[in-house]
This record gives sequence, structure tokens and C-alpha cells, in this order.
Amino acid sequence: MRSKLSKEGGRLMQGGLVADAIRTFEKGVTADPKDADCWLGLGRAFLSQGRPEQARTALSKLLALEPEHLEAQSAIALVDFHSGKEDALQRLEAVSANEKAGFFEHYNLAGVLQGRGDLAGAEAAYERALKASPDNPFALVEVGLLALDRGDTKAALPKLKRAAELMPNEWVPQQSYARALVRDGQLGQAAHVLNQAVAKHPDEPSLYLDLFQFSMLAGSTASAVRAAVELRRLKPEEANPIYLHGLALFTSGDVTKARPLFEEAVNRAPRSWEAKQALAKCLVLEKKLDAAQKLLEEANAAQPTAAGPANDLASLLLSKKQGAQAEGVLRRVLAFAPEDEATNLNLALAYVQQGKKAQAKPHVQACLKSADKDLREQAERLKKQVG
Repeated sequence: MRSKLSKEGGRLMQGGLVADAIRTFEKGVTADPKDADCWLGLGRAFLSQGRPEQARTALSKLLALEPEHLEAQSAIALVDFHSGKEDALQRLEAVSANEKAGFFEHYNLAGVLQGRGDLAGAEAAYERALKASPDNPFALVEVGLLALDRGDTKAALPKLKRAAELMPNEWVPQQSYARALVRDGQLGQAAHVLNQAVAKHPDEPSLYLDLFQFSMLAGSTASAVRAAVELRRLKPEEANPIYLHGLALFTSGDVTKARPLFEEAVNRAPRSWEAKQALAKCLVLEKKLDAAQKLLEEANAAQPTAAGPANDLASLLLSKKQGAQAEGVLRRVLAFAPEDEATNLNLALAYVQQGKKAQAKPHVQACLKSADKDLREQAERLKKQVG
């Protein structure tokens, strides 16, 4: 039967009051050095605080009382793994393979495997942890995110939805669920979930970054502007929120307000090729082509395989009948992303401009079934030219 102090310490742990829980567990083992539940609570609490040696000491005391205690064996192996002991992973695997293993034994192994890049093994271990504790929100989030990373939105959604329901006041499950909703095409519901999270955590930057991205995907530039403004409030010294603010305004058609923001972003982050590309777009609209080309050349030099600045630069070069230079810019992108349709189309144009119709044909062909109507129509016109 659990002691009163072990129960109180557990309650404090669940409430996030780890320091108070440690003091309570320490009272428990002082009163009764054989209180296994208090030693276990101390071990868990020290681990949660990132104090592995203290955790190891407490859990060793527990093993002295109960040598077959699987969670203590697993937790000590976890501490040993992070301190570089060679046999620690095998010990974690052995404990998890025990038919009596519970949630923590599987969860500890899963975290180690995930950190080593064994995502399939980690997901299997997290699933075993969930069999032991089906409503553990931490395991639900991890399994859901792993499924999302491998493209299985159908498997991810119910796990992340349940985690969000279990921890309505924590932002990580809400954010993870919103990301799954976006992958599923439910942009409106994703924005709703994120807005609720923002209301409870108004100073968490990553929520506003996701809200910005989701709003842009949904075409809600007004919402994107608001998210960017909040990011600027939270990170006033950084260039990226300024760039995002400008991007939302530019997308909404307000080029006049967007341009000074892009200029400020470039001044604050001279290596930001995204900000330079965006500022160049404004300059093109103002017919300041030489200044735009200089910026695009800098952006392309900084990120030669990025399709955006390469295609914008190539378009300027093509407008000046410099097809050979455009070809060189575009071929570097296609070597990295051979399926990029805009790059294929522009390379076809560069070849046609140089009279290399045969070389243009495969790039035209790559665009004939594009989902982008304008791009597809341009490819159809080019097809007639190249034969």
C-alpha cells in the first residue's frame, strides 16, 4: 500500500510542481528508507529535472529493495546510455522485451531509438507504451508526429487529436494536432485549434509562425499579417518576422507597405536570400530591373539550388535575351530538384531562345500535365514551337 507522502508527491508531480514533489518524496524516504514508491518518485522527479546522477542514486536505492523492478532498471539504463555506457541500449531493449514491462520501460527505449534515428523501432516502442497506457498524451504526441513525418496523416490524426483533448492547456499537443489537420486539408479547423492555443499561450512564437503559414496557405492574408505582427512583438530584433510581415502585405497586394519591410529585413539580415528575393520582386514591379537583378544574383549565389530566386533571376535574364546565362542558373536547380515544373518551363524557354529546340522538348513535356493552368498553357504554346 502506497504511503501518504508518496501519494502527495505523485499529486505534486502531476501538477508540475516537481521541486515540491522532490521535497515530499525526500520526507518519505527519511521517514521510511524502505518506501519504494517514494524512491521511484524521486527517480522520476530527478529525471524530469535533468539531474541524472541524483536519479540514478534514488533508483539504485529502489533496486536494492526490489531487484526486479523493471522501471528502475530501465531508467538506470537510460542514464547510463546518456553517459556513454556501451551495454545500456541492450539493457533498455531487454527490459522493454520483458512481458511484464510497462509504460516507462517502453517509452524510455522509444526515446533512445528516436534519438538514434531508428524511427520505425521508436514508433513500435511508443505503440507498446500506449498499449500499457492508452491515454498517455506524451506517447500519443510522439506516435502521431512520427506517423505525420512518414506521411501517414490518417494514422496521425486520431493520436494527435486525443493528445490535444487530454492536454487542452498545453500548446505542443494543440500545435501538433493543427499541423496534422493542415496535412489533411482542414485549414479552417487547424486555424481554430491554433487560435485557441494562442489565446492561452500568447507569448509562444512557434504558434504564431504556424498560424502565419496556415493563414498564407488558406489565402487569409489579414490573419497572416496579424500573426507576423505578433511575431515582431515577441522577436523585435530578428529580421524574419519583419520579412514575414512584408510577405503577407505583398501577397495581399499592398506592395507600397511591403517594400520598406523587405528593405529593413535585408538590412538586418544581409545573408537572407528570401528577403532579397522579395525585395527584388518589388523592384521588378517598379521597373527597376538592374537593381532587382543584382539582388537576385546575390540571392541565387547564397542558395543556388533554391527554385524561387533562380527562376526570378532567369526570367529577368530571358527578358534581356540572355538565354545562355539563364540556362546555367536553371540547370543547377534541376540537378537538385529535377521535377520542379517552373524551372523546367524556364529552362525550355532558355533553350528555345538559344535555338536549341531538341533540348527544350523534355522540359516542355515535364510541364504539359501541370496542375497549374497558366504553366500548362505556356507549355502547350512552347510545344508548338519545338515540334
